[in-house]
Amino acid sequence: MQFETTRFGMIDVDEGEVITFTQPIIGFHDARRFVILPGPDESAVKWLQSVDSGDLAFLMMDPLAVVPDYEARIAAAELSELGAEDASGLEVYTLVVVPDDPKEIRTNLRAPILVNAKERLGKQTVLDRSDYPVQFFLARGQESPDGPKEVVHARTDT
Repeated sequence: MQFETTRFGMIDVDEGEVITFTQPIIGFHDARRFVILPGPDESAVKWLQSVDSGDLAFLMMDPLAVVPDYEARIAAAELSELGAEDASGLEVYTLVVVPDDPKEIRTNLRAPILVNAKERLGKQTVLDRSDYPVQFFLARGQESPDGPKEVVHARTDT
């Protein structure tokens, strides 16, 4: 299937690669079908490109690249919703915001994207664990209104 995008021009993807979100990404209720595209060479990021809207794409990353002990506790109901028996069958990503100032590049650790690649299902969830920040700054470390600054540097080798 072919479709036009603002970032990548016309792209052609196999319909079997389309991931259908069981619930919309927060704030984007009209887009439910996406494909995962590779990011820049040697990069830890990927693109989540909407199939429904060519101008909608999210940059996302594996949160383990910046928080090695990151753990997304997934409720049984969410596993069922995604057609997964356990969390090991899911890919976990976090959305990345890239403003003009590189020091402001951040990812949302509290609301990861879950993907069951086998079933081609995805969803964004909000974790109950309160110490994961909504804005985790990659260049300068974590700044949370709930606690002190913890410096963690992003790795680019994963």
